[in-house]
Amino acid sequence: MRYWRALIFLRDELTVGERQRLSLDHLAGVLSCTRRNAQIVIKKLVEEGWIRWQPGVGRGNLPTICLLKPVDSTIRQAALSLLAQNQIERATALLPAQERQGLLAEYLAQHRSGHVALLTPAQHHQDVLRIPFYRGIHDLDAVQLSRRTEVHLGSYIYAGLLQRDVRSGCIEGDLAAHWERRGNDWLITLRKGLMFHDGSPLTATEVKAHFERLKASDSANVRLFDCIERVDVLSPLCLKLVTQATPDFVPALLTQKAAGISKVTPDGRVLGAGAFRLDESTEWLTRLTAFEHYHGYRPWLDAVEIWNIGDRAMDFDLSSDVVHPWLVPEKTAPFSQLEAWELGCEYVLLNENWSEWMRAPAHRLRLSAFLRQLPLPESMALSDYRVAKGMLKSQAPEQSECPPVDLFGLPAPERPLVVLTYQLHDHIALAESLTAALNAAGIAATCCIDTFPDFNRAERLAEADIIISGEVFGEDSVLSWMEWLKASTALNVCLSTRHQKVLHQKLETVFQFESEAERLEAFGEVERWLVESGLYRPLWQNRQQLGIRPHLNGVSLLANGWIDFSRVVFSSPERSPEFHCENGSDHPDC
Repeated sequence: MRYWRALIFLRDELTVGERQRLSLDHLAGVLSCTRRNAQIVIKKLVEEGWIRWQPGVGRGNLPTICLLKPVDSTIRQAALSLLAQNQIERATALLPAQERQGLLAEYLAQHRSGHVALLTPAQHHQDVLRIPFYRGIHDLDAVQLSRRTEVHLGSYIYAGLLQRDVRSGCIEGDLAAHWERRGNDWLITLRKGLMFHDGSPLTATEVKAHFERLKASDSANVRLFDCIERVDVLSPLCLKLVTQATPDFVPALLTQKAAGISKVTPDGRVLGAGAFRLDESTEWLTRLTAFEHYHGYRPWLDAVEIWNIGDRAMDFDLSSDVVHPWLVPEKTAPFSQLEAWELGCEYVLLNENWSEWMRAPAHRLRLSAFLRQLPLPESMALSDYRVAKGMLKSQAPEQSECPPVDLFGLPAPERPLVVLTYQLHDHIALAESLTAALNAAGIAATCCIDTFPDFNRAERLAEADIIISGEVFGEDSVLSWMEWLKASTALNVCLSTRHQKVLHQKLETVFQFESEAERLEAFGEVERWLVESGLYRPLWQNRQQLGIRPHLNGVSLLANGWIDFSRVVFSSPERSPEFHCENGSDHPDC
C-alpha cells in the first residue's frame, strides 16, 4: 500500500514538470514507514518513470523531486480493479472524497455495458443485481429498522415468525409451522432445521432472546410490542407469547419489521435467517448474498448490491418497469401512466410539552386551524396533492366556506416557536411556508431542517413546537395505524403523559371490534380525537404517479420497496441489467 500512498502524494502535492524540495523524513511520514523503506519506494517510482529524484548535496540541502507525468488515470484504474475484487474501502481510499461517488458510478456503468474485464471467473458466473442509489444505507439491525428502504432490505435479511402473503393479504407461517391462540396468549411451533446465517440453530430460545433484546432497546418499535409481556420457552421448537393487551393484534404484529428474528454474535454482528444474508454494509456498498440454507425457496439471484453514488444515481438511464416520472421528466414518453393517491399524508404535530404557550389547548386549536387553511407552497404543484381529511381520506382542493382563521389577539409565545422537519423536498417547502405565515401573522417562529436519522431522535424532536412529517401506509392498514400511533417517535414526544394514557385506552377499544372495517373506523375516531385535542393536523395527500414498461433496472424502485429480490430473474445471463419476474410476467411484481 506504500506504493499507492506515494502515488496519491504525487497526485495531491506535486505538479507535473515542477521541481520541489522534499525531505526523506517527511516522505517516510506520509508513507508511514522507515527512511529505508521510503528509499525503496523512491527507487521504484524512478524506475517506472514517475519522478526524477536528486539527493541533496551538502549539509542542510534537501533532495528535490519532480513529477514527470500525471498519475490520476493509473490510480483510478487501480481503484476500479479493487472494486472488482469487492475491496470497496481500499478502492475509495485511493481517490479524494469528492471523486468517490463518481468512481462507483463509473464502475457500475462498466457493468451495465458489459465492459468489466477485471472480474474473476467465479464473479462472472454470479447473477448479481446492482442498484445505484442516492445515499448510503442506514442501520440494518432488525430492531432499529425505520426508513422505507432499510425496512425493505431488512425483510430479506430477517425472517419473522409469521408473514403476510403479498397477493392474498393473508397471514401465513414463515419461521412458524403452527400458531394458535390460547386465552390471551399465543402458542407458536417453529419449523424444524431452522438456522441463522452463520449456520447456528434457530430455536425457541433464540426467539425469546430476540424479543428481549427488542424490548430492552431504544427503538421506537418498543412501544408497538409492549402488548407482549414476555416469551416463555416450552421446548426447543415451542414457545408462548404472553400478552397483556390487544391479543388479537399479535398475528399482524408478528409480521412487522422489528419481529424479524435476529441474533447478535460476540463480535457485534446482527444475524438473521432470511433469504439473503448481509455480507457487507459500508458507506458506499451494501451487499446481500443468497442464503443457501434458507428454509423457503432459494432466490434465483446470487447477490444484491446497493451502491451509494449520490446524485449520480439519477444519471443512469431508467430502463425500468416502474419509475416516478417526476424523477426524469424527459425520459417518460415511452411509459404508460398509472395514477393513484398514496395512503397516508403530510401532517403537522403540535408539541404540548416544550413551551408554556403550546400547553394551552386554545392556542393549539387556533394554531391548528390557522395552519390547515394555508395554501400549498408554490413549489408543490396543486395537481399533485389533495386536501388530507385524515390518513386514509382526502378531497380535491376547493374554496373553503368556513370563515378565515387568524391569530389576532393571541398572546406572544415566550420565545419564537420552532418549526422542525427533515430533508425532504415537500416537507421543507411546507415548513418554510408555515414559518413565514406565522411570522406574518405576528407569532414569531424559526424553521429548522434536520438530516435523517438525526431528525428522528426523541431528544431532538422534544425541542420543537411544530413538527412537519409524513406517513405512508402499507397494505396492512391496521398494522400501519398501530405503527404510527404507537411507534412514531414524533407523535410520542408531542403527547403529555395524560394524553398518552388516553391514547393507550382508546387503542384497547379498537380491538374489541371483530371486523377490519370496524377497527379501521375506530382508528379514524382516534385520529379525530388527536385533531380535536389540537395535537395533530393532516395537511396534504400525495399523488402517486407510476410509469410502466417492460424492463426493470430502477434507481427509484429500491426507495419505495418495489423490487421483490426473491422473484427477480435476469432475462439473459449476458445482459444482467434487464430482468423480470420468475413467472415471466412484465408486471412489476418483481
